[in-house]
Amino acid sequence: MMPSMIVGLVAISLGLWGLSAWWWSVVEFLRGVVPLLLVLFGFIALGAGVTRLREVPGQRGQEKDLDPDELRDTPTSKPTGGLE
Repeated sequence: MMPSMIVGLVAISLGLWGLSAWWWSVVEFLRGVVPLLLVLFGFIALGAGVTRLREVPGQRGQEKDLDPDELRDTPTSKPTGGLE
């Protein structure tokens, strides 16, 4: 456990040092990656919306209507296992 914590602290220290030493390189990388991620997530959201539109109407969110007599016949308490 202790060696993994030491390795983690060293990795965090080196990462912070790298961010400060090469800050503009990090910024340039983010300027290139963020638009690509936005386009990718946009296509995913668009695909999810198109899939939802293609569903058959009435297929989703519609449950079987229950008869009021069926509701009265269902037990409302848990069985006690004969210990009453």
